[in-house]
Parts: sequence; structure tokens; C-alpha cells
Amino acid sequence: MSYIETFPVQHSTIMSTYSERDEIIVNPEYQRKGGVWTTEKKQLLIDSILNKYDIPKIYFHQFDRKERKESGKSFAIIDGKQRLETIWGFINGDFCLSNDIEFQDNPDIKLGGLSYDDLGKEYPKIKIRFDSFVLPIVGVMTDDIDLIEDMFFRLNEAVPLNSAEKRNAFGGNMVKAIREIANHTFFIDKVKFKNTRYQHLEVAGRFLLVEISKIEVNKLIDTKKVYLDAMAKNYKTEKKKIVKDVSQKVNSVLDEMATLFADNDNLLRAQGSMVMYYLLFKWAMSENKNIKRSKLIKFEKTIKDNRKLAEKSYEEADYDYLEYDRLSQHGTNDVSNIKERLRIITEYLE
Repeated sequence: MSYIETFPVQHSTIMSTYSERDEIIVNPEYQRKGGVWTTEKKQLLIDSILNKYDIPKIYFHQFDRKERKESGKSFAIIDGKQRLETIWGFINGDFCLSNDIEFQDNPDIKLGGLSYDDLGKEYPKIKIRFDSFVLPIVGVMTDDIDLIEDMFFRLNEAVPLNSAEKRNAFGGNMVKAIREIANHTFFIDKVKFKNTRYQHLEVAGRFLLVEISKIEVNKLIDTKKVYLDAMAKNYKTEKKKIVKDVSQKVNSVLDEMATLFADNDNLLRAQGSMVMYYLLFKWAMSENKNIKRSKLIKFEKTIKDNRKLAEKSYEEADYDYLEYDRLSQHGTNDVSNIKERLRIITEYLE
């Protein structure tokens, strides 16, 4: 029977944790992406520590001997990544204290705008106070990684996780496949929009859903949250061969797409166009068609010019291009929307 145990991590001061940061995996698979806190929010956390406020608990997965040997690490962060990265960033000089910080033990001391190094030079006792602050770290031991992923999901239910972040916490075969697809060079080099909140994983999941729907119902379906979540759950522990096969199909299409699009391509600036482009390349590969980037750029210009024409003389504008423009703005995950945009662009290319 699987088990999970929790316990307070002893001697977990800021400085001791910072000195052992190489022993900590900060990006386990179930984690959300880091770097989404504003400077103001980071400064507020450091303010709270300097003024001895309680801060939320931080949860570490403590590895057993086998896990330590395999990973070369001792811990993985379950929850509290943003807080730790903020503390370490302050120590590394990534940002300074806010200008309006008030040191409540002595309001006459002005800490506004000081860096961590400045604290050491001007107020060494306050720096020591910061370094010796005991972080509320809770250790977690288990023999089942799925329990860790479930714990991460539960801890973050009160936090506004987006759909991709919640799905990533499901774990299992399909979620692993989504992560691997999102690491394809197409996403790393070609896609313009960032992966700050797992946007790349969201799109990778939609590509896999296109292939899964072909197998399950022999037709394209909506690429919405409910179907993406169902796919992740239905293929969590079973049907490994199907997951492998659809991953290979997606990778083969992305290999083609990666050869055409430029790095950080403006054509790939929006998530809403991604499934349509994916299907366009699948069509081109099946029909032995050669898609040229210059033609796609010309198509975008045609859509834009047609929009301007409609503003002056609606009757002279091309209805299909106006419809493509409209559909690109709303309901881009609806199957009817995807099919209609695909029809319009393929007719243009032919």
C-alpha cells in the first residue's frame, strides 16, 4: 500500500537552504513555471521576512537513498518554488527592497532601495536577521510519485492555476508525452509566445488530441479543456503504445513545421492559430504539397488588406477572408472554427 508522510525540516534557515540549493530540484515535472511574480510581489515577501511575519509553508519532497543516487539531489520542491526563487534572487542581487519599506522594529532605519549586499554593509545585524530567518519547510516522504503530484494539485487548488498547470499535475503517460512534445525545437525556437504559464504544453496537448480523436472517433473534435483533461486522465496509466504512436505522429509534423518557420516567428505569435497550422501541415504532407513561408506571410497580408477594404467598402471585400479574420479572434478551439479557417487557407494556397 502506498504511503505519504510529512515532517518539519529542521534547521531550515534562509542561509542554510540557500547554501544547499544545488541539492534541490526546483523544476520537478508537476511544478508550474517560475518567474511569474512581479517585482512588487517579490519585494513584499522580503519585507515580510525582515519584519518577522509568518509566510506560507514550503513543501519539499525528500528523496530516499535510491532517489538521491539516481538524481544526485536530496529534495524536489512540491510547493513554494516562487517564494524560494524570490529569496534566492534577492540574495543574488536580482532586485532591491522597495522604496517604501518600513522596518517595524525601528522605523528610523531606512532600508528603501537597498540590495542584499547593501544590507550587509550598512546594517549587518539586519542581514544576519534575514539569513537566520527559519523557513517553514515541510518534508514529504512517499513511495508513490503520483501522491506527490496529487499533493501539489491539492495545495494549489486555492491558487489560480490555469488549465495547463492543473493538467500537468495529473501525471501519467499522456502528460509525460505532452511535456516531451513541448520540448520539441518547434516550441523552443520557432514559437513566438512564451511558455511562462505552460502555454506550450497547452498547445502540445491540442496536437496530441488531434491525433487521439482520429483514433477514437475518426474525426476532429473541439480542442477545449474538457477534452484535453479527459485525454490526460484516460491515457494516464494505460494504452502506452497508443500514446507512443500519436507522439511520433505529432513529432513528424513538428519536424516539418520547424523547417519552414523562422526562429521566434511572428506567424506563430498566437495560440489560436496553432492547431490550424498543424492541420495545414498534416494536409500538405498527405497531399505531397510544398508550403512556403512567403505564401503564408502573403496570406496574412491579404487578410489584413481585406479588412481595411471592408472598412471603406464592405461590398467589395472578400467574405471568406473576413470570416477567417473573425474566426481568428473568437472560439479558436471550436472544431467548426478550426475546419473553416483550414478550408479558407488551403483554398488560398492551392
